[in-house]
Amino acid sequence: MVNTFVFMGRPGSGKGVQTEILAAKLGSKVFSTGKRLRDIAKEDSVLGRKVGKILDSGDLVPSWLASFLFGEVFLSLNNKEVIIFDGIGRQESEAKLFAEICDWLGRDFQVINLDVSEKTVTGRINKRHVVEDRTDDDNIQDRFTKYNTQTMPALNFFRSIGKVIDIDGEPLPDIVAAEIQEKLRG
Repeated sequence: MVNTFVFMGRPGSGKGVQTEILAAKLGSKVFSTGKRLRDIAKEDSVLGRKVGKILDSGDLVPSWLASFLFGEVFLSLNNKEVIIFDGIGRQESEAKLFAEICDWLGRDFQVINLDVSEKTVTGRINKRHVVEDRTDDDNIQDRFTKYNTQTMPALNFFRSIGKVIDIDGEPLPDIVAAEIQEKLRG
């Protein structure tokens, strides 16, 4: 039985919204790497300042840090708990480690890829930037480049092991959520 879900997609594709909808439906926990990193960046520490600079530039944190964060979450769960991850596997090495951890812990997982065009997500990010004032949204084109060069290989790895469900992320959130539910049941 699948008890671990991973949401992937371009920046602004709706991963945060869809993780919350699915979590409410399943009664599960959500771990957002981005949210956790933004919280770390607020800390007045060496790590906080370093992470803050990385986020401000639109770069990805080193895969060892992201892997540590999601590994820590895995070790706090029992196998009956359902968990949804938003923002893991953004580099191929992370994706492979994630799959290895799931295999070792006996957790079946499914990757939900929200397919949204760059044009659509640019509009969404511009709106989000006004509301949330997220500094990582300042470098949209740079984030798209990193997605294409770093995250797509990770997504392709998950695809190669048969773990990806592609979802049209263009429609309104409730329509996207309904498609996710339908494909998870099928």
